[in-house]
Parts: sequence; C-alpha cells; structure tokens
Amino acid sequence: MARLPRQLEGLARMLTYILCHRPDEFGLVLAEDGFISLKLLHQALAAEPGWGFVRRRHLEEVATLLQPPRFEIVGEQIRGLAPGPARLRRPPGEKPPPLLYLALSPKAQARVWEEGLKPPPGQELVLARQADLARKIGGRRAAEPILITVQAQAAFKAGIIFQEYGEELFLAPALPREFLQMPPPPPGQEKAKPVRGPEPPTPGGALPLDFSKVLKPVPKTRRHQAEPAWKSQTRTWRKKRRRGE
Repeated sequence: MARLPRQLEGLARMLTYILCHRPDEFGLVLAEDGFISLKLLHQALAAEPGWGFVRRRHLEEVATLLQPPRFEIVGEQIRGLAPGPARLRRPPGEKPPPLLYLALSPKAQARVWEEGLKPPPGQELVLARQADLARKIGGRRAAEPILITVQAQAAFKAGIIFQEYGEELFLAPALPREFLQMPPPPPGQEKAKPVRGPEPPTPGGALPLDFSKVLKPVPKTRRHQAEPAWKSQTRTWRKKRRRGE
C-alpha cells in the first residue's frame, strides 16, 4: 500500500475490508459487478464508532492517491479492485435458519402490517441473521426502527426462495404478512380513508339546486292585534263629550 496520510491509511484498510471481503458484516449488499452506492457506504461508515468523519472527498482521495489503485469511483458508486474478492452470493434455494430479522421505519409500519414486506422495484429484501445487525441497518433510516421477525423456515416451506449472502445476510423476495411477527401500529396510523368529493351532476346534465340561495326568507311583520273593548268605549265617550252630547 502506497504511503498515505495516517487518517486515510486507516480508511483504506476499512474500505478494503468492507468492499472486498465482508460487506455483509455491515449490512451491505454489493451489485454483481462489485459496486455499491456512495450513500449506502457512507451511512454504514457513519454508524461505526470513529468513522463519522468520512465524507466523499476522503473516499475520492483514497481512490486517487493509493497506488496501485484499489478502489474505483464511478458517478455515485464505488467498488473495490482487490484481486480475488470473496463470492458472497450463494446459490439460491438453500434452507434458511428458523428466524431472520429486518428493521424498518415507523412510517412503514402500518403498510407492512396490512400488506407484508415488499422490496423496492428491482431489489431484494435484506434480512439479517441477528436482530442487532437488523437494528443497525434500520437505524440508518430511522432513529427508532421497528424490528420484524421473519418466520423464515415457514416461508421456505411455503415456496419462498432465500439466498444466503456472506455469513450474516439473506436475500428474499416479497414476504406475505402471515410470516411476519411485529408489533401492531399505534392507533391512528391506519391508512386514511379516501375523502369523498362533491356529488356528481344528476343524469341529463341537470345540476342540483341549492334552495337556500334561491329562496330568500320572508321578513317577519308585526301582526295587527285587536283593540281592547275598554279602549274603544273610552274613545267613543270622549268624542261625544267634545260634541256636547
């Protein structure tokens, strides 16, 4: 290894271990050509004690200064160039352990509770042998991830194919809800019901009328009340008195 600043020497060794030997130990899955996104690698490093300082420029310096080159950065991805990297993907279809684990963001808890686990398009579910590693992976996306226990052997007997990746991870397609053990979502986190819009127009193009705007209220008038008899008699007596009757 060519001479590097002390800080970068340690980073080069760490990258070699992650990208060329044991990405599974950090919850990372490399593409078939060895690449992984810089974002995922940075999240994994940030979760390890003493590696929170790493930025993209540090990765670029290691890839550029180290001679002969041992890393390659292309766009937003990086891979190791060390000879003979371990083949981590085992043939699919091997029987998994009884239980596997995955931790997800609380925002997805209600959806998974109803629909089961579904990987992003073109990807696979990444399941861990140990609950602690699953929590570490989930902690990169949420401060308090929700741990899910997967009944892996029961799913395997039902025909779901698992693929071992390294010593710590398994890859799987979508997993139905029946094979998942997880806490129920808190009240109020259920899927919101769709809001109904205004009523459609009636057949024939006629629009419903709002009679409150068409008919105006009739103002109240004071009713004429009949005059008491004593008032009428008093008025007649006064008139006769004025005429001298």
